[in-house]
Amino acid sequence: MTFAWWHAGAALVPMLPTFWSIWHIWAHEFEDPQQRALWLVLVVFAPVVGGLIYICAGRKRALRTLPPNS
Repeated sequence: MTFAWWHAGAALVPMLPTFWSIWHIWAHEFEDPQQRALWLVLVVFAPVVGGLIYICAGRKRALRTLPPNS
């Protein structure tokens, strides 16, 4: 069996919600730090499922975007 280019894509596509969720959690403010930490733990330790749960339920709980550090 040979390695084809689409093998890498097939492995990475399910991880896209996880990567996006981690970025969104990191870039937004939440009501309290524990809520942010809980979402990060869920997304990191249950990668595909945690990312999908965050997109469906947690994204709406983010308050606003954090300003970039200068």
